[in-house]
Amino acid sequence: MSREKNDHYVCESCKAELVYVKGCPCPEKMQHSEICCGKQMKKVTK
Repeated sequence: MSREKNDHYVCESCKAELVYVKGCPCPEKMQHSEICCGKQMKKVTK
C-alpha cells in the first residue's frame, strides 16, 4: 500500500507522530511499515 501526502501515523506506546510531507512513489502493491517502539504505528483518520 502506498502512502499519500499528509498520511498521519501515531505510536500507541510513546505517542510519537509521523506525517508524510510528500507522497510515496512506490507501487500500490509494495509493503510499507511505520515502526516505533517495536510495533506498527496506527494510521490516524480524520
